[in-house]
Amino acid sequence: MIKAVIIDDEHHSIETLKWKLENYCPEVSVIASFEKPAEGVAWLKQNEPDLLFLDIEMPMLNGFDVLEELGREIAFDVIFTTAYDNFGIQAVKCSALDYLLKPVQNKELKEAIEKHQHKAQRKIPAEQVEALLTNVQAEKKGKMGRIALASKESIEFVDPQVIICCEANSNYTTVYLTDNRKKVISRILKDFEDMLAPYHFFRAHNSYLVNLNQVREFIRGDGGYLVMENKMKIPVSKNRREELMNLLM
Repeated sequence: MIKAVIIDDEHHSIETLKWKLENYCPEVSVIASFEKPAEGVAWLKQNEPDLLFLDIEMPMLNGFDVLEELGREIAFDVIFTTAYDNFGIQAVKCSALDYLLKPVQNKELKEAIEKHQHKAQRKIPAEQVEALLTNVQAEKKGKMGRIALASKESIEFVDPQVIICCEANSNYTTVYLTDNRKKVISRILKDFEDMLAPYHFFRAHNSYLVNLNQVREFIRGDGGYLVMENKMKIPVSKNRREELMNLLM
């Protein structure tokens, strides 16, 4: 059984999530829940669950404050729960942490639990917590955060502008960097599209997301394609060409 804890200041949100877990994710057992974040922090300092469902927007201590109170290395996995337009959601995406949008959908909840089960490391390393908190501060100031590229070997945190493009490869994404390296990440391209949308990236094709600041030229022939600064040639879908040209001009 997956031992789970819920911290959320709204009683009905806790009860709804408990009911959904009981009925759709029977492999999860909710062993504790807290409406007061400080009480949750005190409990977590003495106990180690497998998984924490953590609301972002709470009085006194928000979800990020909770992680900061717990220390830089978290000995369990965390899934944030949040409204779509809440502050901090972009920081969570960029830090490669999981989240569920309220109201939580059954399918997305099951997928989140399956993702948790398949993780090789079911805890959050100190550098990932640090990146999240740094990105939260950057978001507050309207600045650019760093993107977490999590592979089996490591988690690398990079400035979005060192990413030239991302290529879909089934359930994986290949990320091409300006130093001529490429990293294969166990996330779908849509995840990167969501992460990088604020940083001048564009989905030029079903299989490609490009950094518009890394485009060298647009070739009109052969159906139309982009030449990137690393000389990669990226096809452009016909129905996206007009929008792309407007962004490049």
